[in-house]
Amino acid sequence: MRRRCSLVKRLFLFTFVRNPVFMKLIQELNKHITVDAEIERFLNEECETKVFDKGEILSKQNQYNHTVFFVDEGLLRMFYYENGKDITTNFFSEGKITANIDTLFKNQPTRNNIETLEKSVITTCNFNKLEELCWVSLTAANFSRYILGNLMIEMSRRISSLQFMTAKEKYIQLLEENPNIILRAPLGMIASYLGISQETLSRIRSDI
Repeated sequence: MRRRCSLVKRLFLFTFVRNPVFMKLIQELNKHITVDAEIERFLNEECETKVFDKGEILSKQNQYNHTVFFVDEGLLRMFYYENGKDITTNFFSEGKITANIDTLFKNQPTRNNIETLEKSVITTCNFNKLEELCWVSLTAANFSRYILGNLMIEMSRRISSLQFMTAKEKYIQLLEENPNIILRAPLGMIASYLGISQETLSRIRSDI
């Protein structure tokens, strides 16, 4: 019986490690937390990797969405509509994590939409499922804290940039975080993210 269990475990791990997308995610997670068999099981059983075409909406404004999005390949944009205007709040490229923080923390309908700006490979998981595992697994709790920590850091960075940075400083920071963003996102969306017009963005770009 013990040999049989050991064989099943080896077969599971063999199947798991052959998945290059999961391996990429594990490599990224290993930089920040310990990825043990419990986390691997969760990733394999509770996470799903899909390919999305450009322009697909992953999460809609005014809905409850507890999904966490890991960007394996591609580019996501978070935005909302206000008075008929499309306002960009953030971009998420390879290796980034995003989710609707208002829903996860307050269980409120999210204010934001999340869409793909190019063909993207996204791994998703339901945060509630991870929270259930946290009751019995310390590594799952660390995984949960890692996700929430990333979301809080992104929110804090965004608030700080809005309060204390000039448009030029925000643009430089955006380039540092997403070096190829100019080639991957429309200038109108970038200008919206910076809170400026496209004409002002063009002047900033010519000055750098």
